[in-house]
Amino acid sequence: MSSTTSIFHRSLETTYPVALSGDGVYLLTKSGQKILDGSSGAAVSSVGHGNQEVIDAIIHQTQALSFAHTSFFTSDPAEELANFLITESGGPSIFSKVSFLCSGSEAVETALKIARQYHVYRNEPERVNFIGREYSYHGNTLGALAAGNNPPRRAVFGPILSQVFHHVSRCFYDADGEGRSEEEYEDALIQEFEDKVEQLGPKTVAAIIVEPVGGATLGAATPTKTYLPRLRKLCDKHGILLIFDEVMCGMGRCGNYHAWQGLGGVAPDLQTIGKGLGGGYLPLSAVLMGPKVYSVFEKGSKAGEKFTSGHTFQGHPVACASAIAVQRIIKRDCLIPNVVKMGLRLRMLLADGFPAELVEGGARVRGRGLFQSLDFGTAGTKLGGPLGAAVRDEAFRLGAAVYLCSSAVDAVLFAPPFIINAEEVGKLADIVLTALRNSQ
Repeated sequence: MSSTTSIFHRSLETTYPVALSGDGVYLLTKSGQKILDGSSGAAVSSVGHGNQEVIDAIIHQTQALSFAHTSFFTSDPAEELANFLITESGGPSIFSKVSFLCSGSEAVETALKIARQYHVYRNEPERVNFIGREYSYHGNTLGALAAGNNPPRRAVFGPILSQVFHHVSRCFYDADGEGRSEEEYEDALIQEFEDKVEQLGPKTVAAIIVEPVGGATLGAATPTKTYLPRLRKLCDKHGILLIFDEVMCGMGRCGNYHAWQGLGGVAPDLQTIGKGLGGGYLPLSAVLMGPKVYSVFEKGSKAGEKFTSGHTFQGHPVACASAIAVQRIIKRDCLIPNVVKMGLRLRMLLADGFPAELVEGGARVRGRGLFQSLDFGTAGTKLGGPLGAAVRDEAFRLGAAVYLCSSAVDAVLFAPPFIINAEEVGKLADIVLTALRNSQ
């Protein structure tokens, strides 16, 4: 690898094809292979590749203003995008302010810092602990890595991760709920949160952070029916902030503008978004801040304090201009209803095409909207080894890219662009099912 590239790639053992161009739901490699982007990379592309309307917005903004540092200026695209997000989220009673960053990891880091400073402003500096969940993923910087619990990614860095991050059991009824009703399982999970809060001391906990729908590690695992509302109630009881990490599952991906809207409808205090926000045209993420949190910062600012954080490229005007174009297209073209419709079709085609022996081995399809996974359960082990990596590789050879879930499940994740149509969904399902047969 070192003889053919100067890039320090993700894997030093892999020879990567060169992506040359994109058109709709397809990517074209330098060697001429046409790949159906069945996972949008990592759930990034929403309006597809090569959208001329977004490209024109980028060109226009670059010609007008390419960069202005946010310690000196704001910009029209950033202000417009923030207003759009607040309006589409239900207005300022849900989220009052928006902070724009570049990556999901930066957004999570910022949310953690906001949570900490919120309690300092409230004269509760002893609130230093954060509670996340096992087999969660919140990003790859040290703070985000500590907040999450993806064992393979954490292993090398464990000794240098902060010890103020604690973890309780994942919410994954499909895998962990055997022998219990969904209500009994949920009761046990909420009690585990309560026990952890009591163990640490309720006045020492700053925030609880969860992915409403688990992505990279669990493969589109949805929570039990009242899990998120009960977390909201628990946090309110103890003065703890609730953070929803929707970098992967949000911005329409699960069939609602925000995933939590379809999972009990209870808003968090802080929410991270990314990936689908800008649709992959330029790096962009954000933290949405609820009114309870912002009011405390507003008072602190008037008292001469300020939020002690900042990034050079936050609120980048060109990235925000591209995201405004993406979000307008999603709304105008009714793409979220298409997410629901095409998600149901994909789910049906995958389930109908499952070999019976895999179903007997616990294989299943799960997820919401265009955030679906094909989980092979223990079937792969019975056939001689995990199937996920083999299916991903064979599907790519056949012309479709799907995302391999890591650490907790033997599964591949589907998250195609929102613009995908019925024919393309059929092609994606057919390629993956063929890859599955070829991998057994």
